[in-house]
Amino acid sequence: MEAVLIEFIGSDIGGTLTDENGGISDRTRRVVARLPVPFCLVTGFNRHVAFRYRDQFQSDNLYLIAQNGSFTYRGEELLSSNLLDASLVEDIVAFILSADCVARVFCTDNNVYCLVPDGYNRKIRRWDEPVYRFFNRPLSELPSEVIQVGVFEPVSIIQRLMGPAVTIFGDVCMEGPMLFGTHQWLEFNHPDAKKEIAFPRLLDMLGVSLENAMYCGDNYNDLALLKKVGYPVAVADAVPEVRAVAKQVTGPGFEDGISEFLVREFGLESGGSHESD
Repeated sequence: MEAVLIEFIGSDIGGTLTDENGGISDRTRRVVARLPVPFCLVTGFNRHVAFRYRDQFQSDNLYLIAQNGSFTYRGEELLSSNLLDASLVEDIVAFILSADCVARVFCTDNNVYCLVPDGYNRKIRRWDEPVYRFFNRPLSELPSEVIQVGVFEPVSIIQRLMGPAVTIFGDVCMEGPMLFGTHQWLEFNHPDAKKEIAFPRLLDMLGVSLENAMYCGDNYNDLALLKKVGYPVAVADAVPEVRAVAKQVTGPGFEDGISEFLVREFGLESGGSHESD
């Protein structure tokens, strides 16, 4: 395979860099700190969760794309934000409630405001939100701007909602939502709040071509971006579709597969170059 000069590395966090307990190992943090090129954490996690991961790294060349592209940072400096169009929020929430689902409104104050339909009798499952606040007032009284609106319900319910949601809201609706056990996410975001849009825009800002970028991922929301970069990498426990497009499959994410791969590819223990075959 022809060598690719790697000038920038991006990686998903959960399932790619993390262990079985959701932590990032000391080894991975040390490896990232020693990389000769910038490194970007690219995640669907909310900002407060993404910040906790970002703050574990000691690197002068660290970037972060949070909430699938709603926010992009260089260190702690905000470079760009893509918030859901405020004029759509009321219609999206009404659509969710009419389907007998809980509308989770993610706001810039790092709270998640839950609107619950009358008669709702399923357990409200939590994921990575900082604070749940049940909200029964007009949406105009939300105390801060809306980042995105989400639905987290059993897979069968989300599958039923997906078609109508895409028909009504188009590219505001995130297709191919992530699976988490028996439940699934359906998200409504700014159309540009997608990994495959935010990451190339960051590269363009930095003057780096997609051909000279590496991206590491494991799940369906990594797939479109993996297809765009010059050097796509998957962990061994990635979904089959992700492994199929990767030029390199590393060890499992929970066994430091990415850091082991980076040590070899960048010759970090011997001061090697940053060309990848």
